[in-house]
Amino acid sequence: MIHDVAFAAVKALVIDRTGHHYYVDKDAQLAERIAHRMAETGDATLAGYRDRLQDPQDAEWPLLESAVTINETFFFRFAEQFEALRSVILPRLIRRNAAEKRLRIWSVGCSTGAEAHSIAIVLTDLLGEAIGEWRIALTGTDIDEAALNAARQADYSSWALRTVSEGERARLFDRNGERYRLKERYRGMARFERHNLMSMIDGTAALGFTDYDLILCRNVLIYFAQDHATAVVGALVERLAPEGLLLLGHAEPNPGFDAVADPVQAGGVLAYRPKGSVERPVPVVPVSVAMPRPLPATPPPAPPRPVAVAKPLPVPPPVVGRTQDAVARYFAALDALASGDKDSAERAFRDALYLDRSFAMAHYQFGHYLLAQGRQPDGKRSLTNALRVAAALDPATELAEGDGMTAGAMTAAIRHIIGTTR
Repeated sequence: MIHDVAFAAVKALVIDRTGHHYYVDKDAQLAERIAHRMAETGDATLAGYRDRLQDPQDAEWPLLESAVTINETFFFRFAEQFEALRSVILPRLIRRNAAEKRLRIWSVGCSTGAEAHSIAIVLTDLLGEAIGEWRIALTGTDIDEAALNAARQADYSSWALRTVSEGERARLFDRNGERYRLKERYRGMARFERHNLMSMIDGTAALGFTDYDLILCRNVLIYFAQDHATAVVGALVERLAPEGLLLLGHAEPNPGFDAVADPVQAGGVLAYRPKGSVERPVPVVPVSVAMPRPLPATPPPAPPRPVAVAKPLPVPPPVVGRTQDAVARYFAALDALASGDKDSAERAFRDALYLDRSFAMAHYQFGHYLLAQGRQPDGKRSLTNALRVAAALDPATELAEGDGMTAGAMTAAIRHIIGTTR
């Protein structure tokens, strides 16, 4: 398929429509997804499929967009950001908006809804019984209609709850066999809509997307070209309220964003504000805010720790954008695992580690995967690689994409695992 003269045209249509620059050098992965869709549509030739896609209103587009979108997500992802949200950012927004009792929050690229529902849980816990007095507009958007339908159902596997303790699972979810459905009191807050981030650039975005107190766009921009990512950040901060905040994923902040947004510290994490905005003192208004519950698997608040840099393992020659691309492949591996596609997961893990051999979490998760497949030598080898990276760091250093896991915790865990698999 890749050598078919029509492939380049289909690829260009997909990237132009979705902004997924990620596929510029991922022909094999894109071809696999296109082949799956052609089998469903019955198109015998790639040229025929290309002709179908020439119509931007064709019913195939939402299905293809779903096929090429990576939907790795889980509850309370990025522990330090959720700690900041729970202890500083959301309480500050609640106090600031206490007079009008109104909040507007947008989860961009929400996938199957775990992020938006996590925010709903934190807000419910913070406001307690007073939540009924508030007008809270919590919106999740995504290009993938299938993911949005899953978000509306709020029914998850244990994989999406992997950082949630058993006690918190019982408090927040109703269990049915191996599935967990978010309890109704949390499920009803968020609504989910289809939205293409590219519309933020071309000016076709709905007018209703404006005046937000908080926007979360985490691990979405890693799939975009840098110029598009910068344009999206600029467009998002324009849709913030004057003192609103934009949160991005760990791998996404870029010095280029400073041209379109002002970086600020909020609760010890990096956020962005509209250019030139100045934070006013939070008014002293009586407001009922419940004592926040500790988030699952979240350590107590602590001052920001300096980030040490691992002594890298031998790596291939430098590649521009390697770290960002390695993170994207890592998420693709986790997404494939969640959907049960083991072959794709293994390929994605190997791609991530080729691009960044010092990626501790990729080594760690790949090692667990291999051990689960009964491949003991390979699994131990991957865990040993993770151990080498983690051991080179200060034990208190939080690992990239580790959602709060420290180098010390990983080192201890791996030594225990390796000891029990001899």
